[in-house]
Amino acid sequence: MTNANTLALLDQAELMQLALNASTGGDSGAAIAYLKETVGRADATAFAHYLLGAEYAQIGLYERAIGQMEAAIAQDPALSVARLQLGMLWLGANQAARALDVLAVLQELGEQDPLRHFGAGLIALTQEDKGAALQALAQGVALNTVNPALNGDMQRIMRQLEEGAAPAAPAAADDSQHVLLSAYSRVH
Repeated sequence: MTNANTLALLDQAELMQLALNASTGGDSGAAIAYLKETVGRADATAFAHYLLGAEYAQIGLYERAIGQMEAAIAQDPALSVARLQLGMLWLGANQAARALDVLAVLQELGEQDPLRHFGAGLIALTQEDKGAALQALAQGVALNTVNPALNGDMQRIMRQLEEGAAPAAPAAADDSQHVLLSAYSRVH
């Protein structure tokens, strides 16, 4: 990791690449430092807020993750992956109404977009429609060829539903694996 003076010399692209490298290497501290520098600048991107939110979720700082995901979709309402994850965070916080508001927009995506189906599955989950949830999540998994980690998380939800258990949504203090955590910061 580098000091603050060196960080100031780096541009957005350099900071983002360093953050992705740190995240891929399992160094959440460095990734967060790079991303905080990135989002603190006037030219911060919605994707930078999204990545910072994903890092916060990974280390269990769910309120901060929610704040960054909200900042991402406020800056770019079309950043669907941030919208999906914000909906999942709201579900994890037992805020179904907020989750539904965020996830509903995903239904405007094209029929071939896996995020549309993942959103529909999560919406069905909030409505306790297990069959519809399983069908939509399976369709999303079938269509998603770019993010295996997201498929893994959706398959975990599907397994929990099939086993009759409610999908895990740990509280912020819980150390268990949250459904968001596989590798979302590595979507790019």
